[in-house]
Amino acid sequence: MHQSGPFDLVFIAMFLVCFFIRMPHEYKTRQVKRIESRDNALEKFNLLLVFTGSLTLPVLYFFSPWFKFANYEVHTAVGICGSITAVIGVWLFWRSHKDLGRQFSATLEVKEVHALVTSGVYKNIRHPMYTAAFLVSFSQMLLLGNWVVGPSFLLAFLSLYLVRIGNEERMMLDHFGQEYADYMKRTNRLFPGLGKRP
Repeated sequence: MHQSGPFDLVFIAMFLVCFFIRMPHEYKTRQVKRIESRDNALEKFNLLLVFTGSLTLPVLYFFSPWFKFANYEVHTAVGICGSITAVIGVWLFWRSHKDLGRQFSATLEVKEVHALVTSGVYKNIRHPMYTAAFLVSFSQMLLLGNWVVGPSFLLAFLSLYLVRIGNEERMMLDHFGQEYADYMKRTNRLFPGLGKRP
């Protein structure tokens, strides 16, 4: 069993807070009728990779010797940077869910009550929840002293993002039409002022 250090504990706290933020929204969204889904085999495979990188491998890291060969000591400065990134990522994760409300879905689908959210953190960023996930996964890489488990969530989520983002925005354009096209023109995908579509 892995002996946890202070930055491992920060990671555990980050994971638990994100879990308790997400679960009520997962429950609520299951109560709303789905009218369209664009899930496919590749999407499901990438979601499995994200689950593995963000949960399965960290659990094995803490409770088994399997990844002991890749362990290293986290430098204090790196751990502090990871902790700060974790706080920012968790806050954005919470705020994204709060602003999205019943419009939330973890998969590529449109619900019966789906409306375009363009306020709060969605005013300048189209996908702040993805930004939050990148921050949290980057925090995992900085906080966990393991060459395999540390970057596993970041690499898995990057794969999901690259496959999903184009499909998601096409789905939104098909569903919301010009309203979403106008929204795209005045916003950026992940960070204000970066990556704006031409």
